[in-house]
Parts: sequence; C-alpha cells; structure tokens
Amino acid sequence: MNNFQLNSTKNSKKKQEEILQEAKLNFLKKSSVKMANIFLDFDKKKGARMIDCAKVLLFKKFEQIEYRKLFKAFMCKILLCPFCMTRKSILIGNNLYKVLQFGADEKKLEYIHLTLALKNCKINELKDTIELMLKAFEKLRARDIFKQKGKGAKGTIKGWFRNLEITFNEKDKTFHPHFHIILAVEKSYFFKETNPDGYLTQERALKMWKECLGVDYFPTVDLRKVYYLDENGNKIIKFDDDGEGLKKAVEEASKYITKALDLLSIEDEKLQKKVIKSMLQALSYRRLFAYGGILKNIRAELKLQDEEKSNLINLGDDEIDTTGMEYFVEVYKWCQENGGQYQKFMELSEGEYKKLEKSMQDERNTLRKMDILKLK
Repeated sequence: MNNFQLNSTKNSKKKQEEILQEAKLNFLKKSSVKMANIFLDFDKKKGARMIDCAKVLLFKKFEQIEYRKLFKAFMCKILLCPFCMTRKSILIGNNLYKVLQFGADEKKLEYIHLTLALKNCKINELKDTIELMLKAFEKLRARDIFKQKGKGAKGTIKGWFRNLEITFNEKDKTFHPHFHIILAVEKSYFFKETNPDGYLTQERALKMWKECLGVDYFPTVDLRKVYYLDENGNKIIKFDDDGEGLKKAVEEASKYITKALDLLSIEDEKLQKKVIKSMLQALSYRRLFAYGGILKNIRAELKLQDEEKSNLINLGDDEIDTTGMEYFVEVYKWCQENGGQYQKFMELSEGEYKKLEKSMQDERNTLRKMDILKLK
C-alpha cells in the first residue's frame, strides 16, 4: 500500500469516527429536548435551562494530528438531562477505572463486584426507599469487615466504591433501586481458610444486608470476583490495558442513577411525568455515588476531576497533549429543523477566536453575543 492509500485510509477512518461522534451527540441532544419539554409542564425554569443545554458546541480542531476535542459548551447539569447524565456517567467511569487500575498496579489490590437490592417499590415510595438504602449502607460499612481504624481493627475490605442505579418497570409501575459496589481487597483475602471471619460469602452478605435494612424478607445480593474469561473459558484476573474484567465491572458500577433515555421510552405520558417528578423529588441534593477507604485515598492521590463540580466538558479521557499546537475553532449549532441536528455554524482561526474571546464573560453570554443561541 502506497503513502496515498495509507493517508486515505487513515483520513477515512478519522471521518467515520467524527460521524459516529456527531450521531451520538445528535441523539443525546434530541433526547434532552424531549426531556426538557416534559419538564416545562411542571418546572418551566429547569425546562428552559435544559433546552439551552449543549445548544452550541465549540471544538478545537488540530489538523496536523487530525484530532478534534470539545472545549466549550453550556451544560445544564440538571438531574435527568440525558445529555448531561450520559457525560457524567462517562466521567464517573473514567475516574473509577483510573482508581482501580492504580490500586491494582501499585497496591496489588483485587476487586469484588457486589450488588445490593431490595423489593421493588411503588412510585410514591421511592424517596423513603432511597433513604432506607442509604442508611442501610452506612450501617453495613460500619461492620467489622470494613473497619480499618480503631482498636483491633481487622477489616479485610480495604476500600469501596458505591453507586446507585434505578430502573423502572413500566408493566408493574414500580422502581427497582439497587447499589453497584466495588470492594477492594488484598490477594490474601481469598484464602478464607486462614481468616474466615474476614471473608464475605454470598450468604453472609445477604444476612448483613437484611439486618442493615431491617426488613422481614430476604433482599437481593449478588457477589462475584472481578475477572474475565479468556478464549479457552479460563478465569483471568489481570488489570492491564486488556483487563476486560475490570472494564466490565467499571461499566456496570458507574451507571449514573438511571438511563434517562429509558424514561423517555415510557409510552403513557401521564405515567412518564409522574415517574420523572418522583425521581427528581427522591434524588435531588443527594450524593448518589461515593468512595471509601483505600479507594478514596487513591482518588485523592490521583487528583481526579470532581464529578459533581465538573463542567462536563473534559471527561478525563483526553490523553493527547496538544500544548503549543495551532488549531481552528469549529462552532456547531443545534437546529431543531428536520428532526433536530447539529450543523456547523462557523469556523474561526486560533487568532480570530482569541480576539473574540477577549470580549467574553462566560459561555452563555459569549454564545448569545455571537447570536448563535437563537434558533431559526
């Protein structure tokens, strides 16, 4: 293959990646507009803010390395906004992967995926159910198996990550809230014969979770070591770049609350609105995911981006150093016509953009000054 063919293949692949990215962004923005229209019926302020979400996207395009990255946009960051929640879930997952990777490489940690659930609840019971679950988890992590400090502390669970996910059963009209938890342990943990009191079996986890919930039935518990199967079906535990077990565990554990997109598929509009309002009431102003123990310490050591304070632009997966490189600024505007899509509105050189930037105060004012936010 000659150089022309090589470059042509490379450019074609890059173009396909850009098309895929734009298709995903189009889909998320369409979904956020749908959600915003639902919000307008009961919270006009949040609905209007969500309509403005990601209406204009500014990308830096580095032609010399055929690379483009989002660097400016207004994100509403409203709970249940499909655009923002998807990006937040990606950031949570990227951060978690880095923490677990570092823990495996530097601390020789291994991991267990624990899922904790309870009976499905009615729509109007969600808030109380979430409150019960959060209090129960606090009781659970106060058990001896988690304790790392204090007299005689022998906790074999060295750290944890906890995330809340909620799904909705449209047929039964019930919520299924559950925790995805990653437990960090040392390799010696799995030699349960030498330390039976520090080993968490499925039965023991079930008993503890039942006691912490204070319920009179057996809740749901799933406990499994993080691994993946090789081509021969053998269990492999390794956390290098090909550690599919770790990636799968992170993907499962970092789902942010619920897939807001699923809520948009509820066919009964009255029910849909009721479900969304119930979730907002139950989940607003809560820390829905958290780190503890050694994983919390690793997260601090790595100085990772705060998921709650993030502008949701940089998602922590940008490893390409573009320092000193020249770039163009591509401006994409959301156009509601023809079913809704992003269209390239203008392209500025680096110098042109920097001149414009001097008159900027913040993202939203900037975009308004450029007369981009107004829909045709």
